[in-house]
Amino acid sequence: MKLSKLLKVMGTSVLLAATVLAGCSSQGGSTGGETAQGEPNNQQEAGQPDLSAFLRLNLKTEPPSLDPPKGFDSTSNEVLNAMMEGLVRLDKDHVPQPAMAEKWEVTPDGKTYTFYLRDSNWSNGDPVTAHDFEYAFKRIVDPNNAFPSAFLAFYIEGAEEYNAGNGSVEDVKVKAIDDKTLEITLKAPAAYFLNIITQPTFFPVNKAVVESNPNFAADASTLVANGPFKMTEWVHDQTIKMEKNEGYWDKDSVKLAGIEWVMVIDENTQYQMFTTGQLDDIETVPNDLKQKVIESGEAKVTDQAAIYYYRMNVNMPPFNNANVRKAFALAIDRQLLIDNVAQGEQKPALAHVPYGMVEPDGRDFREVGGTYIKDNDVEQAKALLQKGMEEEGWSTLPEVTLTYNTSDAHKAIAQALQEMWKKNLGVDVKLENKEWNVFLAEQRARQLQFSRSTIPADYADPLNFLELYTTDHPGNRVNYSNSEYDALVEQIRNTVDETERFKLMHQAEDIFMEDMPIVPIYFNTVVYMEQPYVKGIVRHAVGTIDFKWAEITK
Repeated sequence: MKLSKLLKVMGTSVLLAATVLAGCSSQGGSTGGETAQGEPNNQQEAGQPDLSAFLRLNLKTEPPSLDPPKGFDSTSNEVLNAMMEGLVRLDKDHVPQPAMAEKWEVTPDGKTYTFYLRDSNWSNGDPVTAHDFEYAFKRIVDPNNAFPSAFLAFYIEGAEEYNAGNGSVEDVKVKAIDDKTLEITLKAPAAYFLNIITQPTFFPVNKAVVESNPNFAADASTLVANGPFKMTEWVHDQTIKMEKNEGYWDKDSVKLAGIEWVMVIDENTQYQMFTTGQLDDIETVPNDLKQKVIESGEAKVTDQAAIYYYRMNVNMPPFNNANVRKAFALAIDRQLLIDNVAQGEQKPALAHVPYGMVEPDGRDFREVGGTYIKDNDVEQAKALLQKGMEEEGWSTLPEVTLTYNTSDAHKAIAQALQEMWKKNLGVDVKLENKEWNVFLAEQRARQLQFSRSTIPADYADPLNFLELYTTDHPGNRVNYSNSEYDALVEQIRNTVDETERFKLMHQAEDIFMEDMPIVPIYFNTVVYMEQPYVKGIVRHAVGTIDFKWAEITK
């Protein structure tokens, strides 16, 4: 199909799935005499929070793991952030605030943090103690666990060495002084450390629960919570239900009776469930409807410090050749893709690190660094492809297969880019989709040749993106390795002067973009729709969506 015709097809209205009917019963969010469409309860003053209401959401797919450092994906994190809480939590203004820790102190050298925990309990009645945090933090970097998020803890003294098998657990500088006092020592000052530990990776775990049942995170009956909600039901691949955690220290701030997630992967079905009142909020909209609902005001757009890109496995031909990789990156028209397919007011990604990372002088890292490639640079792409094939002695380019996780949105983007590569380079790219858990496992195992990723910021610093591509980093996934790049990232980690550190990070991005192990596509936005009675969902540009303060007002 020609690109113009493909884009025209994508721009037409979709045929909504017939399996979800307007007359279906609600998913349980309609309580106290309310309809699924949110008509007021006669016994309640309009506009006040309905404390008996459940927020009805769509998780789309089964979370890969609800073991905090193991899941490390947006699906798992969404659930974990509702039922768990770390030492600090991002507030409505995206600033770390006291959570399990009611206060903390930092030594003048910026390396040692002492956290003082408040009185709080796990949902099974056990007290949450500093010992739980010490156990959890050391468990993150235990090499036997091989958690994909372990690198986030490498700022802690001794953590990276222990994880690499070159140190002991005793060398990891996290210590429970007593039940209410936790001391953490960093190997170098990190101004963003509090932001890092808002991540679900750093949520505590109940030591007794974990040690008594290695599969504690696989079922609602064995998961214990210390956050705003607690899980009461988990029908795998179908639904998750949570109720307000009455043992949560800040329970008075929680205005919901609970949350109910369904797992519906089809974007059109999800949209119809929203329009027929079966869902209260959706965080994605079918591509071909985005422009319409944005312009009408039905949908809102918010920035996200994230990048959507395709990974190229440098150990798998043809992506072992840098010029071929560059050709694939230059041969696409990102603005055309955004305007006609993605349609979410994204920005073309002509570099690696997204917008939202602030330099010491207040400027944005991306604006300072500028762009590295030209969008839709077809002639240069053709020349680079020819050069790469000559370097490798190929008369025919090795077969290329692009893999994405099952999603109408990802499929539409892949089809559009497939047509661009065919038109601009004469390359036939095969497409394949896989269910999320399978896709993620294979990508993490570096088994995919060419694959899709959305990488949101774990913390608001360019290093969060740059460090992912050091040799053997679990976030690498494409076997990229450059000793100069590795050394520079290590130097960045140990540089205290912020001006110098940012200068080095620009140098690291220079190297990365010259090697080009990714096809950067666009910097993300979130296009979401809420029912008019939903208030208080907090979306962080950097961080996990938070339902703690959500309300249903009817």
